[in-house]
Amino acid sequence: MTSDGVKNLTELPDSLVVLGAGVIGCEFATIFSNMGRTKVYLIDKADRILPFEDDDVAEIISESLVKHGATIHHGSSLKRMEIKDGKVEYELEYKDGSTEIINVDKALVSVGRIANVENLGLENAGVKLNDRGSIWDDDTQTNISNIYVAGDVTTEMALVNVGEREARHAVVRMFGPTIKPLSYQNISTIMFLNPEVASVGMSEQDCNKKGLAHKVVKLDYSTNARAIAMRKTKGFFKIIVTNDNGMRILGMRAVGEHASSAIQAVAYLIHTNQGIRELADMMHPHPSIIEGVQECLRMLLNKSIYKPYIFKDKLKCYVCENNVCTPVESLV
Repeated sequence: MTSDGVKNLTELPDSLVVLGAGVIGCEFATIFSNMGRTKVYLIDKADRILPFEDDDVAEIISESLVKHGATIHHGSSLKRMEIKDGKVEYELEYKDGSTEIINVDKALVSVGRIANVENLGLENAGVKLNDRGSIWDDDTQTNISNIYVAGDVTTEMALVNVGEREARHAVVRMFGPTIKPLSYQNISTIMFLNPEVASVGMSEQDCNKKGLAHKVVKLDYSTNARAIAMRKTKGFFKIIVTNDNGMRILGMRAVGEHASSAIQAVAYLIHTNQGIRELADMMHPHPSIIEGVQECLRMLLNKSIYKPYIFKDKLKCYVCENNVCTPVESLV
């Protein structure tokens, strides 16, 4: 099955293997494992799931999946997958050369999508494709000046909110005034995992790959009054800023209950290229999850009321430069 076909199931299978440990694969692995009636196997060719995210995000999701009975095949490659006697048999090969054969009721293939551009007559119009088979575009305009594109057929992210925004942008470019190009640097995303993951901007590994010196501040969910009241204290807030006095926000990750409600104010700061002081000084509603964002910013400004000798591993601040991270105790 694909993520389309899986919706046609009329009953929960006793066992399911998911090929692909990206967002969609992990989301469906979470759904079925949370039901408590399906034994879930997740094939992960890398050393950890969600390879585009930071280690701490992947770790907390992995722990949750395993806690709910899922088995993650780390560092495995699929040698074959076939139907035998009404079941799915698949064979894995691991990095050490060992192999394993497992039989399950159903298989979900979640290794990405390609653009659905066949039979549109693009070649007749002269519309150019890129090397991934998507339609090439420059800020929604194709190489044919009167043809615009939006959504999953473009070269950018295949997300509903992105497609909707691109469509609006394309219409304004066609008929409206001159506008600045779309920015894909502050897109807010949600991963419906357990716990929920919300993100905006760059991750730590993005910063390291680009050689950007940065500060990171992390606050555990167990310090947040709303999370405590909901008894949902698994998770953390993490904000990444430039390593200078301006402390411009580069990115944020929130993992935990109501995480998606915590990122939009930070997304606005990234969009407007602002620092953190104004948001830190605002009066946030109490008790709310977004107070965790405020406390992270206060930690960066050396104004936090939380004391590290009491909360110990619940507060973290560090500076990363040349892929070397150094704790900054004075920030907390």
